[in-house]
Order: sequence, then C-alpha cells, then structure tokens
Amino acid sequence: MDALAAKVEHTILENGFIKTGDRILVALSGGPDSVALLQLLTLLKAKHDLRLAAAHLDHAIRPKSADDMQFCKALCGRMGVRFHHKRLDIKRLAERSGLSVEEAGRHARYGYFDKLAGRFDYDRIATGHTLDDNVETVIMNMVRGSGLKGISGMPYKRGKIIRPLLDCTKDELQAFLKSRKIKYVKDPSNRSLRYARNRIRHRILPELQKLNPAVRDNLARLAAIVGEEVEFLSNLTVSTCDECLVESGNAKILLDLAKLGGYHESLRKKVIEEAFKRQSGSFASLTSETLKRVMQVLDGKSGGRAPLPDGFMIENSQGRVAIFKKTGMASGCPLVVPGVTMLPDDESRLDSRILDRSELPEFDESNQTAFLDFREMNALIARFWQNGDKIRPLGMKGYRLLSDIFIDRKIPEFDRNTIPLVVSGDKIAWIAGVMISDEFKITPRTEKVLKLKLCGR
Repeated sequence: MDALAAKVEHTILENGFIKTGDRILVALSGGPDSVALLQLLTLLKAKHDLRLAAAHLDHAIRPKSADDMQFCKALCGRMGVRFHHKRLDIKRLAERSGLSVEEAGRHARYGYFDKLAGRFDYDRIATGHTLDDNVETVIMNMVRGSGLKGISGMPYKRGKIIRPLLDCTKDELQAFLKSRKIKYVKDPSNRSLRYARNRIRHRILPELQKLNPAVRDNLARLAAIVGEEVEFLSNLTVSTCDECLVESGNAKILLDLAKLGGYHESLRKKVIEEAFKRQSGSFASLTSETLKRVMQVLDGKSGGRAPLPDGFMIENSQGRVAIFKKTGMASGCPLVVPGVTMLPDDESRLDSRILDRSELPEFDESNQTAFLDFREMNALIARFWQNGDKIRPLGMKGYRLLSDIFIDRKIPEFDRNTIPLVVSGDKIAWIAGVMISDEFKITPRTEKVLKLKLCGR
C-alpha cells in the first residue's frame, strides 16, 4: 500500500471514522487536497468495502468557476464515482446574511453536503482539510482571542463530517499527486492576500518558521493536546450540569445554586453555557462579557437577573438558577369551554367543564383546580402575566398587583412567566395554582359552575 494511503488509513482507524461498507461523500473542490483525498480513499476502498461519491459546490465567485465543476465531473466519470454538483451565488448570499464571503461559502457548502447525506443515505462526509489548514485555523483563532476550543483547531470528526487528511501536510499531498501524475485545479484566489487565511499561510507562517522550522508540527501538537483537554472539560461540564440539574422543560431549565456554588468559577461558567445550549438549542459559546454578567447574577442576591442571547434570561431566585425565555402569550388565546385549552409553553393545559351547583365537589386545596361562578364570566381567555395585572383576592374588597402577590408567595420571576391566568373580559378570574378572584367565587345564587383544572400535557 502507498505510504501516504497507509498514513491516512491509520488516521481513519485511530479515530473510528468508518466501518465496513460505509457510504462516504467526498467534498470535492477540484483542488489538490480534495483530489488527493478522493484518490487516497479509492486506494482504501476495496480493503474496507467503502462506497464513494463526490459533491462539488460552485460558489460562482470567479468567472471560470464553472470549469472547476466540469473538471470534477470528468474526474469522477473516469473513476466511476457518483457525482453531485450545485451552483450558488455566494457573494449575494453573503450580502443577504451579513456574513463574510468565506463564512457564507462555508455555511453553504456544509448545508449542501448535509442535505445530500440525508437524501442519499451517506454515512460520512469527508473533507480535505490538512495539518496545514488546522495550523492556520489555530493561529486565526488565537488572533481572534478564542478560548481553548478555538486553539484546539479542527476536530477529526464532528457529526457526519470526517477529516482523514488532518495528519497530512500539503507538501505530502502535492508529492503524492505529482508521483502519480494526477492533475488538479489551481485556484488563483488561494494566493490573494485579501483573505485572512491566505495572509497567515503566505506571510505569518513563513515568519514563524524562521523562528522555529518545526512550528507547524508544534502548533498541530498543541492543538491535539488542547483538544484532549477540551474533551475532558466537556465531559466534566456535562456531568456537573446533570448533578446540578433540578428541572428541565420547554419553558425553563433550573439548576441548584448551592451545588453550583461549590465548583470553581471556570466550571460554573461552563455549566451555565451547557445549560443555555440545552435550553436554547444554540451551539454558540457565550461571550466573556455575557459570562461576566452571569457570574454577577450567580454571586449576587436572590432576584438578580441578566440577559442571555436570543431573548433568554438567567435569574437567581429561591436558591435556584433559571435559564428561560419569556412566553409570547401576552395577548391570550380563547379558553375552550367545555374542553381542553393547550397552552403555548408546551408543558401544560387547562381542562374545563360546566357543572350544576348541585354537582359541586369538595374544593381542591392545592389550587390546581378552580370552581368559578359561570354566570359572571364572558369572553374567556388564557394568558400569562403582564406588568400591572391586578386581582381581587378571595375574601378581599380591594385589588392587589399580581407582582406583589408573587413576591409575598416567593414565586420567582422565571415561574411567574409560566403561570396561566384565566381572564374574563378585563378581569383576572384565576391565577392558576395560586388563587381565584373574589369577583368570581361561588355564592348561594350560583347556578352554573365552571370547573377549571391545570394539568400537564
């Protein structure tokens, strides 16, 4: 077996990239790295019973970019490899999305490859990233002020994405192609200093090599070491988050503040990031400025809160830390009477029935069920709390702000936003699970009773 193919095979087996019979989609730009990748995987194809296909995304940036697609198509034709291709105007996409051309192109490529993998059942998507690419990424992330994750560079595997050439240098790949007289496309934009990566490749790295000729290997080794640390910290973060977890649902995630406070500040920050990712579905890391505000909330008095990305909040209350997003049911939804009203928090519902006065059972002391005078009600809706809401508590003549009632009952803000209110006209008839209004209580004159019950889905 070719020495370079053996090296790639070692990387594949060492990292558990593939299993026998896997269908692999190769990201094929036509450049030396991706062409070498396709050739090397072809050499390993029979031994591991691999089924190869290739995909090319034309970015439509250069006038002759369509020629690259034709080159890739012809190459796959000669090799008997199934070929997919698509053309996208990346410059226009970048303008619409507010991303750089490089970022827009990267998102478009991975999006295209993911769709193909889903449609045609490809097990893996192989990219031609090399050791040199990884080193450049590490330097770029260091310059940007990245944390450990950025310094760890490119992972060998992420989801379906695999990088079999990550232990190979570009020089090794060039020598492999030259020895076999394999042609490839030369992209002139790779020489342009307009792009940050090219400035690192052509200016910064050569200067660093003057200081130490082994700088590439050393930075790759640094990335590998940091990558192991990042993986360890990631596993520790997940297990710590699980230990501190009190509740997790669609509306909020709650952590035990006392347990969380027993850990080092760095781990506490990571646990909050993990909890935020679980609740929001975002994979983005929190900025250092956001984490600074988070720590002020954790170390501050009960009731402290701070904003998080995407409209989420973090709050310290009653010995718990909550990450939640305010619900959008301020305007309310019609209450189905009789019937079931599903609430938009995706965690609860209101069941309603109409009873005769004679059918009235014993009252539910838990306040999860309410019995109200149906004659006094009209235009019933269910909604959540808004600033300024008032109710006349049972047995009282005057009104009280719901915010004061919540404070008296030690109901934290993150729970207030998930407590349904039943409203008749412009009056609150029931704070579900808390109290009914005196204006809608059962009296000797009551004939029809509205029974409401707050239930989980």
